[in-house]
Amino acid sequence: DKLLMGRYMSLSQLGYYDKSYRLMMLPLQNIAYVISPVMHPIFSEMQHDLKQLGASYLKVVRLLAFIGLPLSAVLFFTAHELGLIIFGDQWEPSVPVFRILALSVGIQIVMSTSGSIFQAANATRMLFFCGVFSAALNVAAICTGIFAFGTTEAVAWCICASFAVNFVQCYWQMYRVTFRRSLWPFIRQLISPLAVSGLIALVLLPMQYAMEGMNIFVTIIAKGIISFIIFGGYI
Repeated sequence: DKLLMGRYMSLSQLGYYDKSYRLMMLPLQNIAYVISPVMHPIFSEMQHDLKQLGASYLKVVRLLAFIGLPLSAVLFFTAHELGLIIFGDQWEPSVPVFRILALSVGIQIVMSTSGSIFQAANATRMLFFCGVFSAALNVAAICTGIFAFGTTEAVAWCICASFAVNFVQCYWQMYRVTFRRSLWPFIRQLISPLAVSGLIALVLLPMQYAMEGMNIFVTIIAKGIISFIIFGGYI
């Protein structure tokens, strides 16, 4: 994305996009990238019992979904405050892009662990096919955003759509092809995290407009406390 944007878009657009992307990657790096290396040696002990492996992985999916999906909602509604607090007022144009990319944080946190499961199941060929499909789709999405629309927001939307499609194809391949079991138990693990994310979004949406123009430290603290109360009460 950055290579193509640097060639066909302005450097200022690339700079704003890069800041947004780096900010979006922070939770992914600090959550998923810590868990994934630990998962492989543990789950590889179940490689001869794919049914147990698939069932055990559902617990990880549920935990990560409860972390990632509500986090996406919170990041979406606190994008303005986070952007200004972390990077400063001069980077305010990067906020819209970060708000869009924040929508993909939840599915990326869950999907980042899929590689360890494919390896643990001794399904590296399937991991390769998923990786090729993912890479091709991501490049196509980035090119669509750049050449068809020409804005950083369009690139962000296209990348989010690409992540969503890759999420579906990855877990369809994992459960239907590798584990040879229904995908419904996996989908069921996402319903409750999606519900609490929706509740958080419903409350933060009117707050977004009601607190517009107020001090950003006040708004982010208020949104954080409300989100924590909703999440804790739901759990």
